[in-house]
Amino acid sequence: MTTNPIMGVVETKRAHCETHGDYESVLLNLGQPRWTGCPGCSRAAIADHEAKRAVDQPEELRRLQAQAMLEAAGVPRRLQTATLRTYVSETDSQQAAHKLVCEYAKHLGEKLESGDGLIMMGNMGTGKTHLAVGLIRVATRTHNVKARYVTAPALFSRVRASYSGNGETEADILAEYADTPLLVLDEIGVGKGSDNELNLIYALLGRRYDECRPTVIITNLMSEDLRAWLGERVVDRLRETSPVVLFNWESYRGRA
Repeated sequence: MTTNPIMGVVETKRAHCETHGDYESVLLNLGQPRWTGCPGCSRAAIADHEAKRAVDQPEELRRLQAQAMLEAAGVPRRLQTATLRTYVSETDSQQAAHKLVCEYAKHLGEKLESGDGLIMMGNMGTGKTHLAVGLIRVATRTHNVKARYVTAPALFSRVRASYSGNGETEADILAEYADTPLLVLDEIGVGKGSDNELNLIYALLGRRYDECRPTVIITNLMSEDLRAWLGERVVDRLRETSPVVLFNWESYRGRA
């Protein structure tokens, strides 16, 4: 028997662990008497805990990084919670469009390598942007790559502002959107499109095409009108790498 009231050790004894064999157990009197367990089991429990932390911390870090990338993507606040799963598809046409976009998302890793994009075409208020944001979420959370969302009018406005010497140049802006792994370019066809604006779109899409970076185009224009707005060459190049997903039903916003 060992007595050490200062340290709180009242007694020691030999004990046996089925896993680690014999060990010395100590009776501690730290408010309530308690025999200590197997030190080998304690070390194993600590090692398991540290191993679990080592697994959990990278996962948590990835989650935080993905959330930061989603917030930096420029997604409208109203749609920041949009996912592919929360898209409501009731009719055959809606289900077909939803399925095509989900199939694209399933193979997004390959698309990020090949540069194949999508053209979401059809009526306003049919959920095109919702699904595109869902793709951004897949890119940032599943593939841990950066993605950007921008409307054509917002892009044009930002470039015009750069002409006043606000610290960035048209080349800076073009590089920012040309170099992002996945770009969602919304509201293509809004407005008449000046020569400067169309030249910017041509340069952006051409650079992304050359660098094999996928672009998701969102437009309310149908094929012929899109061809007239963008031009034959650009549309043909888009169609080469980007299948069309049609959204040709009534706007959700128009429902009573």
